[in-house]
Amino acid sequence: MVNILIDKEVCIGCGLCVHDCPMKVYELKDGVSTVINPEDCMACLSCHEICPSNAIEHRDIYLSRRLYVDLEVCSMLRRFI
Repeated sequence: MVNILIDKEVCIGCGLCVHDCPMKVYELKDGVSTVINPEDCMACLSCHEICPSNAIEHRDIYLSRRLYVDLEVCSMLRRFI
């Protein structure tokens, strides 16, 4: 399982990670992002890339895991590419 850390001091509560995560790992609580389903994280790092304050850190990610990207993530990326 990926260890996801959110720096509550840095998070601005914009909700971009909540909206962007295809696996519904995050939720806004008390104005900051909170990890609610860490076991569902597929380590696509879309939340890390979209976070404007760089408040999200992932640990225990292995390159081979990042090679898997599901179809929903691919369709989301097509909007930007």
